[in-house]
Amino acid sequence: RDVQLLAYRDDERLSTGGDNDFLLRMGFGLHAGWAIEGAVGSLQKVDATYLSPHVNMAARMEAATRQFGVSILITRNFFKLLSGEAQKHCRKIDVVTVKGSNVPMPIYTYDTFQNQVFLQPRAPKYSDLSLQEVLTRQAEDYDASTWMSDPDLIQLRCLATPQFLKTFEKGLNNYLGGHWEEARTILEKVDQMMALNDIGGDGPSRAILKYMEANNWVC
Repeated sequence: RDVQLLAYRDDERLSTGGDNDFLLRMGFGLHAGWAIEGAVGSLQKVDATYLSPHVNMAARMEAATRQFGVSILITRNFFKLLSGEAQKHCRKIDVVTVKGSNVPMPIYTYDTFQNQVFLQPRAPKYSDLSLQEVLTRQAEDYDASTWMSDPDLIQLRCLATPQFLKTFEKGLNNYLGGHWEEARTILEKVDQMMALNDIGGDGPSRAILKYMEANNWVC
């Protein structure tokens, strides 16, 4: 929605001569845990850094957003810290093991359809508050009902309908339960249900289908 970022779409230097719009996509890995802050560098340049297995986990989640075709990946540690209302709007997309651990870990996403037009925020008419002051007050007044009432959040997850979520859950359960033929049929349907998404389908479904195909559809 940011005007400056949207301007990049029409920048010929980024859009192969103007033939294709440049789309900016970012990935975020969300995890919670302890970390040690420290300084690294030299006498000429010193930067702050954070070290811990949890920092590495967050980095792995961020990198895996590209594998799963989503903008946000959430670990169970982070998921458990969310309110019940927030958890309802997150989607469990797989159970994985990460480097250095043999313990299976569920991962989640918050579905976002970003490539659409959002209204530009404005300060209320006849208000003495600036837009930044209005947004700050809204952030300070946050409660769990925001997940059901905020227009931006509702618009972002407009494609994640109850039917879509129920169908994906059924496909995921079949996949995790070893019933790959049933999972394949269901997840291919799920991918089609998300055809209007930023990547033209459902990233998690495609990631699972790709994994099953690599194993000749045999669990």
